[in-house]
Amino acid sequence: MMLLNGKTSEPATDQMVLIPAGKFFMGADGWGEFESPVHEVYINDFLIDKSPVTNFEFEKFVKQTGYKTSAETKGFAMGYQSGKIIGIKDLSWRNYSTRERKDHPVVLVSWYDASEYAKWTRKRLPSEAEWEKAARGGLIQHLYPWGSKEPDSVTCNWAKSTKDVPATMPVGSYEPNAYGIYDMAGNVWNWCADWFGENYYSATPNENPRGAKNGKTKVRRGASFNIIQPFRLRCSNRGAFLPDNYAINIGFRCVKDLENVR
Repeated sequence: MMLLNGKTSEPATDQMVLIPAGKFFMGADGWGEFESPVHEVYINDFLIDKSPVTNFEFEKFVKQTGYKTSAETKGFAMGYQSGKIIGIKDLSWRNYSTRERKDHPVVLVSWYDASEYAKWTRKRLPSEAEWEKAARGGLIQHLYPWGSKEPDSVTCNWAKSTKDVPATMPVGSYEPNAYGIYDMAGNVWNWCADWFGENYYSATPNENPRGAKNGKTKVRRGASFNIIQPFRLRCSNRGAFLPDNYAINIGFRCVKDLENVR
């Protein structure tokens, strides 16, 4: 069992999907400068959460451990007010974790917060390669988790405006990809375990890559509800964010190695 502040958590795999071992083509040519070259990568089989971690699930973690997020510790976060993003004192994930939003993805969590939650569940954050393989759903070199059709209001949660509360949707509100995974495009960005390397794709290991050895920012994938450019919803699109930072449009999901499943 994983211990954190004297508390324990049993592993939960009933809401996870098996991603079979095998090769896939990672990256894209002709799009973002940090997405090329396209390269073939082998990934061991693993389990990934069907959906991003919800407010309800994160609240269970906090109640059992007494954990304080980065935003709570700093006592400050950027949030919406009358349609504008401004600094708001004492804003944290708790402000958006209301009864009617229990099934929405948790936001305002840093990479460190996400990592602590993953440890508590005896899981971990996905590598960038694992995330992209899962997002593609077995489709070969298609742009989006559902194929190459341009995103619209039916495929995912994006291009939404917000006045006060982030315009997230309950997880699973849109159709899953071919692997049965929800919200791999839109809703909230997903933290990945890797350090972001601008030229990493030119020297990526052929098996189970784990990102750059060091860096300043961590990888985020999948885009979010307030993204208005369709190209950012592509499976290969890469983003970066400081690990101790947090935002109203970033959440996470976890993965688990099969050898750790009991």
